[in-house]
Amino acid sequence: MTIRWSELGECYQFDTGEMLGTINPFGPYHGLSGLAHRSDPVNLVKPGASFLNAEYYIRPGTERRMLPRRISGERKTTHELIRDSVVVRFPREPQYDLELRLTYTMHADVIDMGITINPAKDVLGFEIFFASYVCEALDETWVPLLDDDGARQWTKLCNRGTQNSIFGVMRDASMLGHLPAEYPDYPVEVERRPYAEPILAARDSTLGLCLVFMCDPGITKYLAGQYHGWDTAHDWSFGADLVAGRACNARARLVCRRFTDAEQMCEQVDRLWGEFKAKE
Repeated sequence: MTIRWSELGECYQFDTGEMLGTINPFGPYHGLSGLAHRSDPVNLVKPGASFLNAEYYIRPGTERRMLPRRISGERKTTHELIRDSVVVRFPREPQYDLELRLTYTMHADVIDMGITINPAKDVLGFEIFFASYVCEALDETWVPLLDDDGARQWTKLCNRGTQNSIFGVMRDASMLGHLPAEYPDYPVEVERRPYAEPILAARDSTLGLCLVFMCDPGITKYLAGQYHGWDTAHDWSFGADLVAGRACNARARLVCRRFTDAEQMCEQVDRLWGEFKAKE
């Protein structure tokens, strides 16, 4: 494992032996700004974008604003390397009055992201929205869905038909109208069935390479994304009532791994999910 700060690139460069990439603390696309697997050394991140990027602070009755991206774009973030983790800190701003800390920890073919929010005031119905801009070589998106009879079924989404179309998979039926109301000017397709677990798996149907995004089950509100033609964003929202002086914590995990076929991917991701949940 090697991680070092690059003065020229103004980013952290890492090599775990199985994957290599970069983490950028600055710019509107902070986060994992480059990622390649040794078995197929092609950048999986849309050029100029990132994975595990905090995009929005949201609360009911207010306009969605990309405050985290604005903060990092204005280079107000601070950063440090602590062992195998890159820590990026976002200072308070007037509207939400909170501090955000993102901790990216590298393993062989896994990146863990820890999220800590320290609010100075109560914010009811708070959400923080994360996006990952996945290149179109990974041409499939899979999610475990819950049928009406309670049966769990891995499903390939039809989420790449129309330019700028938005897809959504909700925590429960009460959320079905949420994304159409948030994005009235875009085509939105919301899966009728809720997710069984908050997992998004982006898969290369030819080579079998996958990016698996596993989200904190206790705080995830919905999974979403948008097809841009050159990439498909794989997104989610964490939601909680913030209480002044009480830290709010969440986490997500990204696995970059090759699977023989879709069936093996589903079986192995189920096991990986068990390992992720076991660390709650």
